[in-house]
Amino acid sequence: MEDQISVCKTPTYEEEGMLRAVRAHFEAFGGVSRFVKPGMKVLIKTNLLMARDPETATTTHPALVWAIAKLAKEAGGEVVIADSPGGRYTVEHLKRCYRQCGLEQAAEHAGVRLNYDLGVREASFPQGDICHAFRLIEPWHEADVMFSACKLKTHAMTAYTGAVKNCFGLIPGLEKPGMHFRFQQLGDFCKMLVDLCRLASPALTFMDAVVGMEGDGPSGGNPRSLGLTLCAENPFALDLFASDLIGFAPDEVLTVRHAVSAGLCPPRSDLLSAVGDDAGPYRCSFVRASSKQDLTFLDAVPAPLRKAIRKLLAPRPVVDRTVCIGCGECAASCPPQTIRLEEGKAVIHREACIRCFCCQEMCPVRAIRIRQFRGFRL
Repeated sequence: MEDQISVCKTPTYEEEGMLRAVRAHFEAFGGVSRFVKPGMKVLIKTNLLMARDPETATTTHPALVWAIAKLAKEAGGEVVIADSPGGRYTVEHLKRCYRQCGLEQAAEHAGVRLNYDLGVREASFPQGDICHAFRLIEPWHEADVMFSACKLKTHAMTAYTGAVKNCFGLIPGLEKPGMHFRFQQLGDFCKMLVDLCRLASPALTFMDAVVGMEGDGPSGGNPRSLGLTLCAENPFALDLFASDLIGFAPDEVLTVRHAVSAGLCPPRSDLLSAVGDDAGPYRCSFVRASSKQDLTFLDAVPAPLRKAIRKLLAPRPVVDRTVCIGCGECAASCPPQTIRLEEGKAVIHREACIRCFCCQEMCPVRAIRIRQFRGFRL
């Protein structure tokens, strides 16, 4: 079943329909009892990027998390919902994110607990392609089984984010910007994400594609209704399927490209086995993040000049000072620490910017946007 994708038409986040969809996904892979035995510790790893209302499509909708938790608990599992949001990994920040993202109510409704254990331990991964050890949050170490609940979105840095990148939230708080700084080349960063997902080994990955995000995701884009939930044992196959569904070729998403090269999923989505509802009617093209544009004219520029022109014209984060509230979240999330608060507003010093877009990702008021040179593609 490792290349099987379960597809379920899920037009809204209404509880009864969501529960029916999640039950169908479990049944497609042998039922929830295949994965959860009485007394097992079950981790539901959601996408808790930041404290945002579910309607913004920034985080996994609480209805999906609730349905997974309910069925896992009914099977006898000891369920905990966990993630490490962007920003500081503190109890106060977790509480704020859980509450605003709707997970506080979802956990109470399902009768399961939210994680407040701030412990972190290193996990060795000697077989990794580029990263051989990761420091991961304690709930992952304690779990007997992990279900990943991700969100379908375009992404300003990685083009697309879904199953594989959801595992990045297992790295605690401000250690995530450190990984961006360590792996500054996009190809290396995406190889690291593939290594991390291999280590994390979710038993099943559920994808919230009821309403996804298009444009400058993972936090600055716009909601886009798709009306589906997806599920797979193989997270790499799920990303291949979902990214193709919204108009990406496998080579355009580096995590998919690396997974294909490593033999972790087939090279094309038509080689996957889809069960359940027909996804064909839902195929569409999401608006791409502006940072994925190309400077096609560079082919005619002498090679020694290309790097300088690419750097000059590359999309970059800029601060709208009329919107900035001076909270400092962007500075705290900046890997090279090139952002400073000056006169109560964020200022990005371009010379050290590595264009990881962590600042744009973590700005709670969308004051940081991606500036591009229209008409060019980078």
